[in-house]
Amino acid sequence: MACVPSVTTTFPVRRGERQLVSPARPTPYEFKMLSDIDDQDVLRFYRSGAFFYRSSASKAGLDPAKVIRSALSEALVHFYPLAGRFRELRPTRKLVVECTGEGVVFVEADADVRMDDLGDSLAPPVPCSDKLLCEPESPTADVIDRPLLYVQVTRLTCGGFVFGFQICHCIADGTGIVQFLTTLTEFARGVPGAPTLCRRPFRYALQLLAEAKARASREGYVQSVAGFNAARRRPPFPKARTYLISDVTNAGLLAVDFGWGRPVYGGPATIMLASFHQEGRNEAGEPGILVPIRLPASAMERLKQNVRKELAGAHVDDVETAADETNSNMHGGGVLAKL
Repeated sequence: MACVPSVTTTFPVRRGERQLVSPARPTPYEFKMLSDIDDQDVLRFYRSGAFFYRSSASKAGLDPAKVIRSALSEALVHFYPLAGRFRELRPTRKLVVECTGEGVVFVEADADVRMDDLGDSLAPPVPCSDKLLCEPESPTADVIDRPLLYVQVTRLTCGGFVFGFQICHCIADGTGIVQFLTTLTEFARGVPGAPTLCRRPFRYALQLLAEAKARASREGYVQSVAGFNAARRRPPFPKARTYLISDVTNAGLLAVDFGWGRPVYGGPATIMLASFHQEGRNEAGEPGILVPIRLPASAMERLKQNVRKELAGAHVDDVETAADETNSNMHGGGVLAKL
């Protein structure tokens, strides 16, 4: 367990004008109703992510922003509801997606910083996340009549870049986000036949749906949760004094490759609302699970002592005892640690 160095790196970012990127070809105009699980009030916000990439000799002369913008247009042909807008039915406030094909927000930017200046131990909250994302971070948001996806590609002076995004949580969870990003990277790398469903017969898609419905019927969990939400009109779950954990260690975030290689860091841009367990590496480059924890300095010191006690007898790396140091992005004397 080690304290994360204070995030003191700041750098100027010059953003270009916002553009709307629409599907590369005509897509169906239709309405898609969300389930009672997906349109909960508690999910009506934009979840952010950031992926940091080093320069690649094989991509010399290529502009990552233009490559990704073109790939985004192609990917939206297959994920066309993302290019639509949420509408709300009255009086139930039920969310539906109007598949208008209007597009998603895309921004090109340039930052006066090199990847080496950021280090190899990036963790949420990432440096200058507010400058690498299009929209301000918030645990709530008005999602009606707004774009469902915001993307910003920030070029670095070393030739690397940062891919930042914000997506409405009602339209996709972690698994859905990675599915979309996988398709996006396939187009960026020029992989023919993307995505997978388009390469297989239609019966393959029907088989997947039948198997998923069968699993849900056997387990009963999906029906019970959906039924509960419908009967109670999608009640919010309590957030006060609640420790929320989201395990994305198996989501495949570090496999998101636009052609510049795997990211130095890929995952949540901030630590808003939940603590994410995700793939990561320590300062020595050893793979493991990154567990960000934010506590007051005194509580963090007690936690470290308890962890040492539990690990007594096992090999434990020296732990920085900088309990009185605070993170510049934290409030109230909080300290961020990786466990």
